[in-house]
Amino acid sequence: MRRPRSSDATSQELQLAIGLVWGHLNAYQYEPAYDLAMGCLQLWPGDSWLQLMCDYAAAELMEPVDDKRLRALRTTENGAWVDLVLRRLPPPGMGGAGKS
Repeated sequence: MRRPRSSDATSQELQLAIGLVWGHLNAYQYEPAYDLAMGCLQLWPGDSWLQLMCDYAAAELMEPVDDKRLRALRTTENGAWVDLVLRRLPPPGMGGAGKS
């Protein structure tokens, strides 16, 4: 049996991490999702899907979310996610999440 290349293994690990975070979000377990996503972002700091899921969990927990960074992540593929997170942020001046 052929051993996967390290980039293949990293890709599989990243997919698994995204799936685990998604599982927590899907079960409305925002705190574990946030904690896991924050840890995963230390391993894969440039992954936009992890960042979006982390921001969503943060918004649900009323943790700060950098909405400028969030808007910069927008692509045609993930625009709906960005919109969802932005809708979950409290209005400016209401405390909590959105930081401009």
